[in-house]
Amino acid sequence: MQRKPLFTILGLIMVISMVLAACSTPATPTTEVQPTQPPQTGQQPTQPPVESKGPPFTIGISNPFISSEYRTQMIAELIEVNKEYMDKGLTTELVIESADTDVAGQIQQLQNLMAKGVDAILVNPSDVNGLNATLQEAVSKGIIVISVDQELNVPGVYNVGIDQKEWAKTSAKWLAEKLGGKGNIVLIEGFPGHPANVARMEGVDEVLSQYPDIKVLAKDTGKWDEATGQQVMSNFLAAYPNLDGYWTQDGMAIGALQAVIAANPAKFPVGVGEGRCQFLKLWEQVLKDRPDFETIAVANPPGVSPTGLRIAVNMLLGKQVDKSKLGGANGLSFVIPVPIVITKDNLQQGLDICKDKPDAYLLDGIMTDQEVLDTFFVKEQAATRKFTIGISNPFISSEYRTQMIAELIEVNKEYMDKGLTTELVIESADTDVAGQIQQLQNLMAKGVDAILVNPSDVNGLNATLQEAVSKGIIVISVDQELNVPGVYNVGIDQKEWAKTSAKWLAEKLGGKGNIVLIEGFPGHPANVARMEGVDEVLSQYPDIKVLAKDTGKWDEATGQQVMSNFLAAYPNLDGYWTQDGMAIGALQAVIAANPAKFPVGVGEGRCQFLKLWEQVLKDRPDFETIAVANPPGVSPTGLRIAVNMLLGKQVDKSKLGGANGLSFVIPVPIVITKDNLQQGLDICKDKPDAYLLDGIMTDQEVLDTFFLK
Repeated sequence: MQRKPLFTILGLIMVISMVLAACSTPATPTTEVQPTQPPQTGQQPTQPPVESKGPPFTIGISNPFISSEYRTQMIAELIEVNKEYMDKGLTTELVIESADTDVAGQIQQLQNLMAKGVDAILVNPSDVNGLNATLQEAVSKGIIVISVDQELNVPGVYNVGIDQKEWAKTSAKWLAEKLGGKGNIVLIEGFPGHPANVARMEGVDEVLSQYPDIKVLAKDTGKWDEATGQQVMSNFLAAYPNLDGYWTQDGMAIGALQAVIAANPAKFPVGVGEGRCQFLKLWEQVLKDRPDFETIAVANPPGVSPTGLRIAVNMLLGKQVDKSKLGGANGLSFVIPVPIVITKDNLQQGLDICKDKPDAYLLDGIMTDQEVLDTFFVKEQAATRKFTIGISNPFISSEYRTQMIAELIEVNKEYMDKGLTTELVIESADTDVAGQIQQLQNLMAKGVDAILVNPSDVNGLNATLQEAVSKGIIVISVDQELNVPGVYNVGIDQKEWAKTSAKWLAEKLGGKGNIVLIEGFPGHPANVARMEGVDEVLSQYPDIKVLAKDTGKWDEATGQQVMSNFLAAYPNLDGYWTQDGMAIGALQAVIAANPAKFPVGVGEGRCQFLKLWEQVLKDRPDFETIAVANPPGVSPTGLRIAVNMLLGKQVDKSKLGGANGLSFVIPVPIVITKDNLQQGLDICKDKPDAYLLDGIMTDQEVLDTFFLK
């Protein structure tokens, strides 16, 4: 790839001084671009997503506007840069969805890309907000999503592009100063509502607000089209023959200058131009007749998109983004410098660049792979900096949570001893949803790199968790599965966990009888999933009747009281289903009531319960129950996953499950029945009664199970 040293003058002429980038020549397309079909009612992707297992990666492109030389150059450069990676065996051919379409059509483009199983999507969006839900859907599937050329504020979606607002302010400020801070002007904008146009016009308005003597007589859209821009400018010149100046953008600037040349006023209004060879050559022609003619051309580089492709490939390879180098509204923007600004002082340099280029060529810059790594990614020697991990726990009146916190501290000490982590930042208290939101905000304010959250509600934390994801924080819900874009889950399958004991109960009852249910906190994610599992099992046994259901609030004493009430109300009860510490209370209530025949009930994988079971067997040798371990160790296992992700190791997405495809499903370590009760009692020999049968994956097990080799 040939390169031009466009950045040698940046220090003198750029308004925004940033990192170096390189300029490339456009390539002849080697991949056929398939036009997107117009969306049909009810049309859905037919091919299920295929998870990537490592290179070669497949990258999708969504482009909703092809009537533009910018987009043509962008697509050609994307194909050329992707070929570099194809030659190295890192990528397949691009999957390109490109057509003139509306928001609904671009949503279909994105759905098509998801259906084709791409690993990353580069999207040049047609609307500020219209694609948000679909982009979040892609993020929730573990797809890296990058908005190119336009900045969006969507949780989990990265942006790669110039600062559009600052880009526009550069030429607007030049115009205001050339006018001496006063005069009558007109504005020709792109598509109203388009992200880039919105940002640019905000920049123009911000500059003009500082010049009260500059009056904007009119504004109209040139639709980013040269011919339309020429017509709009012609209309303005007819309406305002003494116009002092105009501001416009992109190809419309060529049309606007052509309109001025055609009208040939005695004094040309001062206007801004475009960093395109066609404009520079037109500028050169005007100078022959009007040697004092001045304008400005701020490059708008299509190369931000292939630079975005380089970023995506390096992210897919597991390299770690240096979050401190990102900017933008959501802190997820890779801000690319404007490669060159052309004024009268360096017009010849621009013309020299254009000597072997077609008129349609836009002055450009594509960062090399090494420049991308040096500018935006953590250096190899710095990859093991100490990470800070935050814990959010809203419920402490539980032996489970006590054991969980203790194990988190113990496992984190392993990493502290290796110099990988600092002490945990723990927010832990009995609190409600509002209180847990405050916990999460506290963790974000303390600058943590990852958050492990044991959520108190299925949906109540969603907005705050997405805020954390948008800041580049790794967020993992432990013990409870959430369906929040960009949020990972680590835990057992709570529904299947409950189905194990519910099925055992139904079979022990011979598929018939009267039972009661004692649940945890209604609305809590784990309780919701568990009760769904119980209901699913019982739906297969129509002769089992649920007489009543109440909450034991995951508390032993409350569970005992609820069970006592049930036994008084239903003295001939056949069975009961409950969970966690409430099972201890329920069995204690049965022992206290001492019915002739104990109802069949389920237990808990806790030493206290196993010892109680052993005592009952002394008087009732036929007594049976079941204890399915609910391991607090899923949380320290989640901590191991978080640390390895922070170290840049790449998750094998094919190993994840759950509702959003972002769940690390941990196996239940043990199920205790009459056949292996002694094994459980042996485990408990040197453990306190409160100890829950547990399992924590080792670091190597985590790597072998969930990460690419």
